[in-house]
Amino acid sequence: MATGWEPERLSDAEVADGEAYHRALYHNGDTNRPVNWHKNSVEKLIEVARPHIVDGSLVVDYGCGTGGSAIELLKSLDKQGVKIELVLIDPLVSWFSKARELLGGRDDVHFELSIESDSSGGTSFRRLEDILGERKADVIISSSTLHLIPAKKIGDLVCQFAGSLDEGGAFIWDSGDIESDFRPDYSALLHDPYRAVRELLRDDEERSARLSKMSGDEIDKHERRLDRIFPPPFSIEVILEALKDAGFSSDISEEVVDFSNEDAERFVLVPRLAEIAAPLLQGEERDNAIKRALNTALKSIADEGKGSEEAYRSHWIYGCHKLI
Repeated sequence: MATGWEPERLSDAEVADGEAYHRALYHNGDTNRPVNWHKNSVEKLIEVARPHIVDGSLVVDYGCGTGGSAIELLKSLDKQGVKIELVLIDPLVSWFSKARELLGGRDDVHFELSIESDSSGGTSFRRLEDILGERKADVIISSSTLHLIPAKKIGDLVCQFAGSLDEGGAFIWDSGDIESDFRPDYSALLHDPYRAVRELLRDDEERSARLSKMSGDEIDKHERRLDRIFPPPFSIEVILEALKDAGFSSDISEEVVDFSNEDAERFVLVPRLAEIAAPLLQGEERDNAIKRALNTALKSIADEGKGSEEAYRSHWIYGCHKLI
């Protein structure tokens, strides 16, 4: 059995959130049937990481969510008969509990919640070197996570990675939501449709009516929280500069991955992500508003030449970094 963190007293809403995100990655939740965007984006990540993984490697998956990247990595390694020790790390209990459900039967997987209670009663992020203790990782993977880290925090996180890698180790990541000057004109960023949904719904009549019942301070706090769900993209230069300062080399590659309109709808309707439409009520009111806005957003992206009637084209960046 897997070791480490186990979920306790999850609410029905948290369980449903984890299940919904898992089903946004796998058709009907079947781990043998990844949806195309997940399959194609993670295949490239594994291709970049695979030369650095050997029998007995200690691999860290930082920001594993419901375990989508870990599942695909373990499938590949199991097929080749390569045995590793895998440490999964994430802060979101609703998604992480689904990863535990899916991978908790394996004795080569360890779970670490990346947040802890602090002295003031709030929460803070645990440092990677503290999570690993005296151990050093051979490979650190971070899939579709770096774009969610505030730009001002990237430097410290990269230093944690540098301090947690064994000699000759590698840090490997992907993201579909980081801006670059080499992104093809015919592609969009991964979260462009959902940021557009957020903007379209700011002035939704029913939503505005519900907001009007809040105080000014409540509205400001509420809207700032929603803006953090799909934050504005920052440049890859932020990451590359931080990696350089931490002593890493950089090898960058890219891929354009089709993201179907059907998959986009399933993705944005995951409860935690659908919060961008709050305070519209969960259920039909919120879902229908999101669907209408998403259709408008995807049509606009297609009209800009970055997609078709069936899908939009998302630009993914892959990084492979070793300490110099």
